[in-house]
Parts: sequence; C-alpha cells; structure tokens
Amino acid sequence: MKNHELQQRDGGWTYVINGRHSPVYASREAAIDAAKSATFDQELDDELEEGLEGSFPASDPVSVTRSSHIGGPDRSKKE
Repeated sequence: MKNHELQQRDGGWTYVINGRHSPVYASREAAIDAAKSATFDQELDDELEEGLEGSFPASDPVSVTRSSHIGGPDRSKKE
C-alpha cells in the first residue's frame, strides 16, 4: 500500500500522496478505498511539465494527449 495521508476538507475527505491531493470524497472510507488504488502516471506528468515549460508564456493551455495521426489535414482534396 502506498503511504498516504487523509485530510478533511471542503465538506469531505481527500488523500495526499507525494504532496498531491486527490479529489474530495463524501466519506472517509471512500477516500481510503481510492487511495489504495491510486496511480499517478509519472510519464504523463513529466510530459505535461515539459509542455508547460516549453510553451510559457502562452495564451492557450497545454494539451497532453497522444495521437496516432501524424500531420495536418489532407488538403490535396478539393471540394
């Protein structure tokens, strides 16, 4: 089991793992169950951080999504 801390906040319960807060759960038991199965995707987190650093300052938020499609739309077809 991961080390986690439970905190009561915003009318419910949240868990904290490695300084990260979970969403708020209605009951303490729900927060404990969620903490037991919690996973933080370090690779995704690293990609987000890299994107934020590479685009600051910017007016558009960073999107960390993966796409199997490479390139832009096919503009060779005329309508």
